Amino acid sequence: MTLVVLDPDGRYAAACPAALADAGQDLWLVTGAAGPRPGFAQVTVVERYEHGAAVELAVLDAAARTEVRALIALDPVDQVRAAGLREHLGLPGQRPAAAQALADPITAGGLLAAAGIATTPREEVRRIADLYLWAHRWGYPLTVRRRLAAGHPVLAELADEAALRAAVAGGLLPYDPAQVAALTVEPPPAGPVELADGAALAGALPADPGHPCTVETVRAPDGGRPVHTVRYDPAARPVRELLRAQAGLDLLEVSR
Repeated sequence: MTLVVLDPDGRYAAACPAALADAGQDLWLVTGAAGPRPGFAQVTVVERYEHGAAVELAVLDAAARTEVRALIALDPVDQVRAAGLREHLGLPGQRPAAAQALADPITAGGLLAAAGIATTPREEVRRIADLYLWAHRWGYPLTVRRRLAAGHPVLAELADEAALRAAVAGGLLPYDPAQVAALTVEPPPAGPVELADGAALAGALPADPGHPCTVETVRAPDGGRPVHTVRYDPAARPVRELLRAQAGLDLLEVSR
């Protein structure tokens, strides 16, 4: 039997042989970075790791050659695809709905709102008109982020309408409404953004000991603490713990 490990640049691979030594399983690494990988029985290096279906095909190839016990993926870029592969192959661990909740701020916001938990304003952007709509409702400045990219990096800071027009002219959004942009827009937070104890979110979002999350809230002028971001954060726990939890070797207490 085999444990398949996804790791785009090899940063987690080095810890796997020692952390998983007592599993009694071969290790098969799928990575985008070539190089020596001691402790792995098989290594598949794919090009354009973050794009296309090469990673998925490599995992399916591994599953066709050996019995896969678990799929381990710590890097944020792998969460949704790893969850889909687990579901497809019938493997234990995080499923797509849970992965999406920690990868997509719009999905997370909807789940929190349904649980009665206040959140800071954030909306999806599908077309140019959406930016003008939210500028009208919120005013400027506005921050545009990549919706599904790891860490949700800022794509544009719009100080006023002139900045919005310049960003659109520079290709911020497709003019063809049939093309859907994976972006979000938000106004500045109403106060300082602070790390928070996620215990209050228990039950609102899927919990998984192998996929810890970090919660940020805003200290609002009215004394409220709306949730600003919730994201999967592999740095929140030691790498060894996460590797073993995703491999099904340890049951960890979930602290949120």
